[in-house]
Amino acid sequence: MSDAVQQIKDRLNIIDVVSAYVELTRAGKHMKARCPFHSEKTPSFNVSPERGMYHCYGCGAGGDMFTFIEAIEGVDFKGALKILAAKANVELVPVSPQKKSERDRLYAILEDATTFYQAELKKSPESLAYLEKRGVKEDTIEKWRIGFVSGPPQSSWGVVKEHLLTKGYTEAEMLKAGLIKLSEKGKDSYDVFRNRIMFALFDQSGRVVGFSGRTMESGPDVPKYVNSPETELYKKSELLYGYDKAKQGIRQLDFSLIVEGQFDVVMSHQAGYSNTVAVSGTALTPEHVHLLERFSNRVVLALDSDKAGIAAVKRSADIMLKRGLDVKVALLVGGKDPADIVLKDPREYKHLIGKSVHVIEFLLEVLLSQGLDERTLKLRAREEVLPYIVLLPNYIDQDHFEGKVAEALRTTKDAIHFEVERLRESKSTGAIEVRPTIKPVAAPEIKKRYQSDLTYLLAVLPLFETKIADRVKEQLMLITGETIEALEEQVLPPARAEVLFRMESFLDKNPRKVFEEELVHNLTKFRDLVARIRLKAAREEQEKLQGGVDAEAELTQLKTIGELQKALQQPPYTVEIIK
Repeated sequence: MSDAVQQIKDRLNIIDVVSAYVELTRAGKHMKARCPFHSEKTPSFNVSPERGMYHCYGCGAGGDMFTFIEAIEGVDFKGALKILAAKANVELVPVSPQKKSERDRLYAILEDATTFYQAELKKSPESLAYLEKRGVKEDTIEKWRIGFVSGPPQSSWGVVKEHLLTKGYTEAEMLKAGLIKLSEKGKDSYDVFRNRIMFALFDQSGRVVGFSGRTMESGPDVPKYVNSPETELYKKSELLYGYDKAKQGIRQLDFSLIVEGQFDVVMSHQAGYSNTVAVSGTALTPEHVHLLERFSNRVVLALDSDKAGIAAVKRSADIMLKRGLDVKVALLVGGKDPADIVLKDPREYKHLIGKSVHVIEFLLEVLLSQGLDERTLKLRAREEVLPYIVLLPNYIDQDHFEGKVAEALRTTKDAIHFEVERLRESKSTGAIEVRPTIKPVAAPEIKKRYQSDLTYLLAVLPLFETKIADRVKEQLMLITGETIEALEEQVLPPARAEVLFRMESFLDKNPRKVFEEELVHNLTKFRDLVARIRLKAAREEQEKLQGGVDAEAELTQLKTIGELQKALQQPPYTVEIIK
């Protein structure tokens, strides 16, 4: 069972386990919640994604994801194992001595192959000269266990196979380890890797689970990298190259640096960025992100600036922003990759990483550099930039980048904000947004926005002193014409609690002035939303009265419409209104 336990730990993040039972909010590097094991008003339940542990300062409960499930579900360890195995999609089968032996044999054969590749590198002056030309130092070669494998015409198609046969391994074991493959006829077998610099792929514990071979040749018909096929030990969607060596660096530098290839990882570490990782043979996956966010919620992408690289940035940003990570991009100009930049001047590389910009600014710069006409630029920005603003986890960031986009496109911030909200609504309802002009939003969508804004404004009031809270309540009653008691009845307790803990965590990390500005900004949004709701209703009523016999009623309705239109032109609230 220990093998299953490790697989579960590799695939699951404690945050995903605990968050299914309690609402967690970030508090620095930890997550915070009201303890599910005892009654409390102030959150004292803390979860560390970095440590994979939880602890309650109120009742003393603590442990890992297994003890949490035992306590919350009232089961023993075997019961917790079944629940977590189902969540992690791990098959629970008793590990027989034979099965354990088979896995041990796979690890052993891959270790022996690594040792063989390392020895072969030392015999190959051409390969050593190639690595030296790429700037890879001798101690780096040893640390990363970089090797080489020959092939035709200098040697046979089965150099590794022949060596491993002499070590007592079978061809069946080599196939399971991904070291050889069968010919089309299915009779003969040959090495997967030939004439390549060999990079060992390590799991989180530093064990070799596969390989990536980099050619020293060039040409359209020669793949730059060849990776091991997926095996029992090697899952592309779960492995980050360099992660076993980068964990401490990510923790110390408080961000992950994601690059594209093995050379980029190795050279970045050599340049001092010990927090660097790369995907291997696949795009970034949620499983990869789970690994990274254990140590930091900040990420810098240093990928190629070509079309493929930009597409990779977009895919990665989509996954990471949804998880609440802070995502930046290092602008690598001139088509150079990190390894080339480090080789030329490590200081330049550090300068570029230091000047990394938020992914939204990066995508905006990409569009601006294409020389598009004004209208096309705005339409493309709506499709390629604004969706990422929707994914941002807090209103202040959203407001900031709406301003950035508006300035770059030479349009109004209100126009950008409207489009962002429209994208958000179409996303939440599953609708496909195809409307070319501004039209009234459907009533259920307006109701959802009203509910969300009202929930925020009432939920955050306990975080302010009584004087400020009373001022906000006064404004809410003026805006809606309803009592605070009536408004509070419209807000669900779970939603209110979620906002409170989330904004309490935000307040811990930001100046109170910023928090007050966000409160006032949301109060303005709510005031304008209520005015738009009333304006829409007034216009609908006016259309019913138009041309009718009750001219006085129609005139009164037109006057109401005029007053509401003026109300929408009021300047935003300032912080002085709550002082």
